[in-house]
Amino acid sequence: MPSSNETENIGAAIKAIGASRLPLLEAFMDEVQRILVEKGYDEAIVYSEQFFQSTDLNAELVRVMTICRRYNLKPEAAAQVFDYLRRIQAENREHFDLSQ
Repeated sequence: MPSSNETENIGAAIKAIGASRLPLLEAFMDEVQRILVEKGYDEAIVYSEQFFQSTDLNAELVRVMTICRRYNLKPEAAAQVFDYLRRIQAENREHFDLSQ
């Protein structure tokens, strides 16, 4: 569980990230989060760049991780930020699902 200071930093990072344009591919995001927690930011960025080189997805992932780093979030806390972004995106998909 993050400290109260880290919780504040998570909130500040999420606010700085704003409306993420991440098209969250579930399997890929699971792997990015796993690498982020187990090996840290640098390895997670390298993994992202290997699979999504020169794409908007990679640029967005790097942007999100850079903001998390700027707010001194531990990799585990950055993974929580990704979870939060995934939940928001899932809610938006449900809200704007025109197939219903």
